[in-house]
Amino acid sequence: MSYESPNDERRTVGLSAIVTYLRSTGWRESGTYSRAIVWTTIVEESEVELLVPATSELRDYAERVADIVRTLAFVEERPEHEILRDLRSTRVDVYEIRTVPDTPSGTIPLSEGLRAVRGVHDILLAAATAAASPDRPSVLPSQKPLAAKAVIDQLRLGQTSVGSYVLRVESPLADASLKPAVSARDVLLLLHQAASAARDAAAETYGDNFIEFEERIGDGVSANLCDALVAIGGQRQSMFELSFSWAAASPTEADTPLVRFDSRAISTLKRAAKHLRMLPVTEAVVVIGRITHLERPRPTDKLGKVQLAGTIQGKDQRREEDRIVMRLNPQQYSLAVATHGDGRNVRVTGALRHTGRQYEISRIDQFEVLAD
Repeated sequence: MSYESPNDERRTVGLSAIVTYLRSTGWRESGTYSRAIVWTTIVEESEVELLVPATSELRDYAERVADIVRTLAFVEERPEHEILRDLRSTRVDVYEIRTVPDTPSGTIPLSEGLRAVRGVHDILLAAATAAASPDRPSVLPSQKPLAAKAVIDQLRLGQTSVGSYVLRVESPLADASLKPAVSARDVLLLLHQAASAARDAAAETYGDNFIEFEERIGDGVSANLCDALVAIGGQRQSMFELSFSWAAASPTEADTPLVRFDSRAISTLKRAAKHLRMLPVTEAVVVIGRITHLERPRPTDKLGKVQLAGTIQGKDQRREEDRIVMRLNPQQYSLAVATHGDGRNVRVTGALRHTGRQYEISRIDQFEVLAD
């Protein structure tokens, strides 16, 4: 069994990580002093200074890092061990789930903890599956895409934090030279989008009308995602919160505020999951029409939302509709933008579902622009 002393921990904090962290939290370089760089920030209208060694080869480097940690803990009003952890994680995205069970802070009933961990795994798998495919079914396939499994395999469960009972999922940034089909960052961003959509749908749902969930399937809401969220709440349907923080070395412009689920939302999600599993299977169709509306893709979703009006041709049926929604990959979306400008029609083949308010092409097999 190995033991890492405090000095060993501090020596693992590289200078580049310290500089990255300071820049991301509002500190500024303001000069030099002896063999150190002076960094400053403003706290309650007063300037605070921090000395960062110019090299990690100093014999007292660990002590210098300890001084930095103490100063940051004072400025941020956080425990030193959390500051040290974050300094060592400047290339890590973090997803935290704060549960509020009716037990002493920092604990959770064993059976509820098991459900929560399983729910955390399943919600991430649901988001990874949605991110790995342009299809957005109401029930995810039992056989998950290899790209989704690859993302899950690189995530790790970190040390829990103080406050009720907090589960921490860490996602190290991929090497810049690697270009995976789906990155862990893509998955976490889509998870925030889907969880927010599920929360909003639950807030707007009353009785047994689950149309709000049906209309958010394209945002990543599925029966699997709802079931996973319910599992995190446990049998007692305890309130929980999802929060996201992004690697200081690679910040994102996406707005990802905290997502909270209370007992009413959890109860609604449980019923919504059953409803989504009972939706009729989508039908194969060909749609020919003109694009009437385009929406830029969200930062959390690489798919662009497009609306068209035209003719739906299915088995033994043909009908005209003025609101048919679909989500296109970046290449298809670029074609749609060009088509919208010149008024040409498009032909789309795929699977169609009806939410009660609109028709949506949930799986696109072919998208092409027709000649004049």
